[in-house]
Amino acid sequence: MYQYIEYCDKDRPLAKSNKTTVTFFDALFITNADTIRLDLQKVLDIERFNWKKANFNSFLETEFYPETIGTAIIDTESIPHEQHQQLLEVIQTLDKAKIPTVLYGESENIDLSKFSILNVINKQSFAQVVPVVKISNVYRKPKIQPLNIDITQKEYHAEQLEHQLKMAGLVQRDFLPRKLPNSDRLNWAISFMPADWVSGDIYDVARLDEHHIGFYLADAVGHSIPAALLTMFLKHAIQMRQTTGNEYKIFSPLEVITTLNKRMLEQNLSGCQFTTSCYFLLNTETLELSFCRAGHPYPILIQKNKQPQLLQSKGSLLGIFDSAQFQQETIQLSVGDKLLVYSDGAEPFINTTNDNTSFEFNNWFLGIAGLPADNLVAEFETVVRQGKNYLQPDDITLIALEIL
Repeated sequence: MYQYIEYCDKDRPLAKSNKTTVTFFDALFITNADTIRLDLQKVLDIERFNWKKANFNSFLETEFYPETIGTAIIDTESIPHEQHQQLLEVIQTLDKAKIPTVLYGESENIDLSKFSILNVINKQSFAQVVPVVKISNVYRKPKIQPLNIDITQKEYHAEQLEHQLKMAGLVQRDFLPRKLPNSDRLNWAISFMPADWVSGDIYDVARLDEHHIGFYLADAVGHSIPAALLTMFLKHAIQMRQTTGNEYKIFSPLEVITTLNKRMLEQNLSGCQFTTSCYFLLNTETLELSFCRAGHPYPILIQKNKQPQLLQSKGSLLGIFDSAQFQQETIQLSVGDKLLVYSDGAEPFINTTNDNTSFEFNNWFLGIAGLPADNLVAEFETVVRQGKNYLQPDDITLIALEIL
């Protein structure tokens, strides 16, 4: 026998309401304060999250059902230092119940590495709660199922998991650009191939003003659910441009990567969650391209009647060292040039390793390098899917820019 899942209002108890229904809350906000911050409440309500406030002091004594909670949000700034041990016990209880948890505010003296599903979000970045709740809940929120379905419990849970993963993949794709800034001078082609329903790769291509386009590819270490959660943070943390009143500033690639590294370190991410990335700024008038790389595979420049070449620059992984140094490079593009940016899952299809372990382009890639961007990406995707029977070991993303 399976239970119906229904949305209930905020005043109903945090428990099963009767033998056939349960109340599911997208977000449970745990705090010592009488109310939650208005700006956060507004964000939760705009997203139509079904949320409930819980009292921190009585939380451990309150009976609750883990399956009824999508994400727990703890207002750490409302909890005095003398209750630090109680805070740890609450976090441990939620972690043991495998409930994704967000520490909302400062979290000094908390060893995050001990907990498997924990995020830290600064109160000034309250909007970052949204992607965490969305991705977490899509895995946890049960589908409505009629009673007395004639299937085994194992089959039911397998079906539930597949459905939730599919939904998570759709949510993640909602954060990808829906339209590329093609023009009579530029043509973009992109292939996005997750190894699972969700991906550890994230990219964006955005027109910043009349003469500048910013674009990037980031690859969270690993794949599937943990990496996909990190990509949602990356999407909100990467800032290409800042607007103040009637004025704006376009950030350089070096500024974008340096700031992203700082924000990742500030989050105190648990579980060794690191990222590679490469960010580019293109002047569409002069065709000058600046870029900054952070541990990512080297971009490839393909020019007419020339061998493809790697665009090398120094830069370590993001989210490890606060003293990390990154290097910005600038090149001049011309009509007929193509730029390829890819995640490391694509490397086996591009290069071969010789006896000296140095990088060499393989013959198959050299054979398609001269194709127009659209055809190159289509051919690449066809070979990946056929060669791996669609069961590739890593996420693969390929971005191609062609100057017309």
